[in-house]
Amino acid sequence: MFTKVFLMIRRFKRNDIDLEKYSRCLAESVNYRIYAEYWYLDVLTNQQWDCFVLNDYEAIMPLPYQKKFRVKIISQPIYCQQLGVFYSTQISTELFLKFQKKLQRKIVRYYCFNEQNVLDFEIENASKLNQILPLTFEYDAFISKIRKNRKQEIRKGLDKRFSMKESSIDRSFIEILKEEYQEIENNLSLEKLQLLVTEIQNRNLGKTISISENKKVIASSFYIVSGNRLIQLCNAKKNGYSINFNTFIVDYVIKNNTNQGLILDFEGSSIRGVNEFNSSFRAENRYLKVYQNLKF
Repeated sequence: MFTKVFLMIRRFKRNDIDLEKYSRCLAESVNYRIYAEYWYLDVLTNQQWDCFVLNDYEAIMPLPYQKKFRVKIISQPIYCQQLGVFYSTQISTELFLKFQKKLQRKIVRYYCFNEQNVLDFEIENASKLNQILPLTFEYDAFISKIRKNRKQEIRKGLDKRFSMKESSIDRSFIEILKEEYQEIENNLSLEKLQLLVTEIQNRNLGKTISISENKKVIASSFYIVSGNRLIQLCNAKKNGYSINFNTFIVDYVIKNNTNQGLILDFEGSSIRGVNEFNSSFRAENRYLKVYQNLKF
């Protein structure tokens, strides 16, 4: 006897989501991303997100939104690079397209599908850049092959007046951002960043690499430890220094994490200088698909 399999995609409000089933689906997904964790979205959106759910949480697609005149507008927040559809068992292209069409019927200012969605379903016109470096190599062999100027910086090393340390609780980068980046402070959404970093550190999922001079932090980078990924969420440095401190921070991260099955995720950038910096460490390009039907 033939039994027809029904596939139902429903939209749930945040308060109606079964968080245990949602979290299990995400944790077991082949394309896990920390950005889709319910607590991560809660912090960045103040719990303003819904979710498309396949059947009994066989696949999920979180939908952060903002309200304008009581209308929900799908809008991915800052510090949330990629979302999309998450699944533990490979879904068909036909089913993925159903998720996609459901999204397209909503008002969408900005929504970014994850890189695995792009690969699995051969999504065309994926142009948002991400840059990653699989740390599957011997450190010395790797350094010998990176771009010449970067290699020279590393081999020269930091001056002895500087010291570097790693911490699971340090938030010095936020203070530097407040002091040195005031002209773009609003764009950085520092209040949200501070809340997010606090939550990440409380869950023991963050590490800060900082460089100090005379016991004062002058450069600092924050990384999320997410599954097999080390995600460079943000970095900052004091003005008045010509040294590219991030060279030594990235080198430290690479040196201490090779051959452990990890991927260094630079998060990519459309800024040429940042892009070239990441490329100088032989970062590989990956592409994400952005969808929007509302542009303002």
